[in-house]
Amino acid sequence: MPVNLRQWILRDRPVSVAPPTPPGHDSHGGVIVYHPRYRAWLVRCGLTTPATVSTLPGEIVCGHPDRHVVRVELGRGTNRRIAFLKREHVVGVRARVRNRLAGFGPVSRSEREAMILQQLEQAGLPGPQWLAYGEDERGHGFLLVDQVSGADDLRTVLGHPSLTVSDRRQLMESIGRTLAELHRAGFSTPDLAAKHVLVHPETFAVTLLDWQSARPGPIPDLTERVRQLAGLSASLADHLVTPAEQLRCLWSYWRVLKRCDRRDATAKRPRFSAYVRRIAAQVVRLRHRSSSQDQRTSPAAPQRLIWLDGEEVCIVPEMRDLWPRPVSGSPFYRDDVPTAKSGNSEEWLTFADNTRAILQRFQTVAPLARSVAAIRERPWRSPAAKMARILFHLARHNIDGPRLLGFGQRLQSYARAMSFIAYEPLRESQSLFDRLDDLPICSDERRTFLREVGAMLRKLHDSRCRLGAIRPGDTVFLASLARPLQLAVESPSVIRLVKRVRDRGRVTDFVRLCRVVLPGLSRTDYVRMAHGYASYGHDVRQFRKRLLARVI
Repeated sequence: MPVNLRQWILRDRPVSVAPPTPPGHDSHGGVIVYHPRYRAWLVRCGLTTPATVSTLPGEIVCGHPDRHVVRVELGRGTNRRIAFLKREHVVGVRARVRNRLAGFGPVSRSEREAMILQQLEQAGLPGPQWLAYGEDERGHGFLLVDQVSGADDLRTVLGHPSLTVSDRRQLMESIGRTLAELHRAGFSTPDLAAKHVLVHPETFAVTLLDWQSARPGPIPDLTERVRQLAGLSASLADHLVTPAEQLRCLWSYWRVLKRCDRRDATAKRPRFSAYVRRIAAQVVRLRHRSSSQDQRTSPAAPQRLIWLDGEEVCIVPEMRDLWPRPVSGSPFYRDDVPTAKSGNSEEWLTFADNTRAILQRFQTVAPLARSVAAIRERPWRSPAAKMARILFHLARHNIDGPRLLGFGQRLQSYARAMSFIAYEPLRESQSLFDRLDDLPICSDERRTFLREVGAMLRKLHDSRCRLGAIRPGDTVFLASLARPLQLAVESPSVIRLVKRVRDRGRVTDFVRLCRVVLPGLSRTDYVRMAHGYASYGHDVRQFRKRLLARVI
């Protein structure tokens, strides 16, 4: 039963609340709040109810298990505008309590972020322009923000070859001043990371995104400021910014905040060198976080998704016109799939452009996992959704593997669910064992191939992936028939994601790869694989001995 959220809207806000939908219409209940300057234009675009806003079609550009961001187009012709829609799949009790304790009331993350953006706008500080926010009849929160015109991601701007040395200095100083002005105004930036920093490449104006965890108040203390600045540094790759440029950014930040610290006679103001050392020590700890590691890698191509048919099917933009109709019908959802925890059916599927893909369907009964997800206030992931996440993760870290085409899940009851995934395997390839049989034993090509196998396993480990449940005869990696040699992951079912790969897990996976996938090789072959694994990461000789101790 939908909750009446209208009583939580503050009466003194300069916003307008959409009238309730009359009975018999498509949407029942929910709340939408417009920005007063954009209300008339949004109504002309057809955004008159919460459901019309929360279900806007577009491409998913980023997201988390419980929320994502969609790039949408509003208006037509000269009034066409690009906007971004942030949708929350689950607005739980804990999130409302957390926001209530922070002083925002029992609201969703979207409404909390909208409140912060209103305060930034009133203070004249840089921030994205919000257009509308609210919750639909299902209790899903949403926030519609305008595109920051002409701005690019900080990593994109830093990686542009036309950026001169003088421009880089000016950019670093602009970032430092902007962060200092926000902190001086009492706005903390707990989600400060490279992907949340937008920069105009000509004026170097800085705009920060993702304010859903910010809390306005007094100037953040020294510990909080150190943690936030270290988070930004840890999310930048080493080749994008030099230590001297980071020092210039910190010095610009320090000069602005130093005047504020002088006003407080009781505040301890460490020297700039001590300040930098504290940030550097925090950066070392934050670099091991999965979120920081993901941001330091740049995928070869943008990763986008499109939701179809009430979010039961999710496809890549390239398959928009090729996906069979109806999008959520047969062969993707069928009732004759084996019902078991790991049971699935697999078949080949041919699309309109003659693309051949592997289609895997699952029918899962998982009442315990569904209950745990509900308690944690997070969406439950089906086996197909987990496999799709693995393929996205491999592509983000530039590891070759099957190309994801689409996936989906349908919740049939409190415990039963159907799901599917379609992916295109690597063309013109063969297994590792077949490739080794074709290579002469004492050839240089065989030596290079074995080193590449070890290096491929190391790349998986460095991207926080481990080998899954493999059995004798399984093909973990595929080798391309064309030159140059290219190794790829055979299937997402043989890979699993972890938060961190420890040394013991590295050795275990190396042993399993040698004994299960490539049994019967000579001692010299295993030594070459260990050399390729260890030399890829510039490890010492002792680690190569650990790899070989359990194999030979």
